[in-house]
Parts: sequence; structure tokens; C-alpha cells
Amino acid sequence: MNTTNTACAPTAEAIERWLIGRIAAATGGEAAAIDPDKVMEAYGLTSVIAVGLSAELEDWLGIDVDATIVWEYPTIAGLAAHLADAVRAR
Repeated sequence: MNTTNTACAPTAEAIERWLIGRIAAATGGEAAAIDPDKVMEAYGLTSVIAVGLSAELEDWLGIDVDATIVWEYPTIAGLAAHLADAVRAR
């Protein structure tokens, strides 16, 4: 796991953009069509994709990210806000 300097930690908006891009790529959708306030499952997010996203998020953010987090925070906006808070809190 990499460490991320809290002073230059990604914002919720940056995490949101990252998630939109990854979900669009993983599901074959268009990033511009993804609404961050809509549940990710509506865009074809599966448990397999969620596991991959959580691993990538751990590497990028330097925090533990459980694969079930996308079910706890089902919208991109909610997940991004939670992750940004978690990065700042460590």
C-alpha cells in the first residue's frame, strides 16, 4: 500500500472524477452519461468490478478500502466524499 501525503490528498471531486472514469471504462459506458448522485449499480457495477476498484483505490489513496464499500456508499458522490474524509483523517 502506498502512502499519500495528506497535504496533497485528492479532493472528493478528484476522487469522483476518477471513479466516473474507471466505472465508465469497466462497464463500457460513457463517462459524460454517469451521474455521480445515481447508484453505481445502475451503470452495471458488479462485485467483480467493485473488487478491482477497491484495490486501485487502496493503491492510489494509501488507505484500506474494503471491496464492500461500494454497497455501503452506493453513489459515486457519497463514496468519493467518504474516501476523501478517510484520507484526510489518517
